[in-house]
Amino acid sequence: MQANSFTIKVGGHVTLLFSIQSNSNNLDDQGSRGAGICIDKGVEVKTTAKKGNGKVTVCSDEKNLSTRLYNLVIEQTSKQFETVNEHNWEFEIKSDLPFGQGFGCSASGALSAVICILRILDETDNFFQNALTIAHRVERIMSGGLGDVTALGVGGVELRLEPGLPFSPNKGLILGWSAEFPMLLCWVNDEEKHTSEYIDNENWKMKISSAGEQCISKLNKKEWNEDRWGDLLEQSKLFSEKSGMLFDSNRNNIITILEDILNELNISSFWDVRLCMLGTSAILLPRHLEEYNKKDLEKVLKKLKGLKLTGCIAHLNSNPLLI
Repeated sequence: MQANSFTIKVGGHVTLLFSIQSNSNNLDDQGSRGAGICIDKGVEVKTTAKKGNGKVTVCSDEKNLSTRLYNLVIEQTSKQFETVNEHNWEFEIKSDLPFGQGFGCSASGALSAVICILRILDETDNFFQNALTIAHRVERIMSGGLGDVTALGVGGVELRLEPGLPFSPNKGLILGWSAEFPMLLCWVNDEEKHTSEYIDNENWKMKISSAGEQCISKLNKKEWNEDRWGDLLEQSKLFSEKSGMLFDSNRNNIITILEDILNELNISSFWDVRLCMLGTSAILLPRHLEEYNKKDLEKVLKKLKGLKLTGCIAHLNSNPLLI
């Protein structure tokens, strides 16, 4: 064992549109097609290992945190690295963002934990692939994020063209590009959702996938780069409407509030509001990547404080794993 403690923070991920691809019996092939944004805000995990028998302890003040996820991290990691069961594991978890609000916090936490374990055990061979594979499997067992883990593997603004892990023999295919720009994340407190409420519901699954496939086909017609930003904004808006997500769980209210603030501040021509999938949350994005004023977001943030909404300013993350 190289060390008995390791800490890392992995950034989160916001899905803007997607289709559900979870029918395969192979967890590695499950996931989604879609598009989204990797963000610098995320989940920090401090992991400590002591000689033992695989016992897991989770310490955190975060609401809606799943302790089962971290038990699954140990279970899945031990299938590949037997020495995991020779230690007891303590995970201390801190998050910049709420769990269950469409910010990819469970994927971020799972990846952080797996990376810590592999670092502590000094398992460096195929490190990147092993970390993503284990975290992806944990997410799928939990019926959590469909594509958050693979998205975090590529970073930036990503387009997931084929579901599952992007390593042979799996057929996952994901593209990404990066740029420098800020954004504002906004959510309604105590209105968290779990992804499984939608992806395990056949009616929602059909509506979401139908809308998602239409949007993805549009985004896949040209090379995926910064020039497609306007297309992504357009298709993400269409997805929220066609899937029905805009009108579920008061999501339309948060969109209306943010749009009213933009109009009040006379900055609506510079910023667009989009839903985060699948929370009661939204993201404020620059309409044009070369034309925005970050101070606008600070003004919006001040307005939110009096409206029972919570928010924070984030930035695009081109390398969420930092490994």
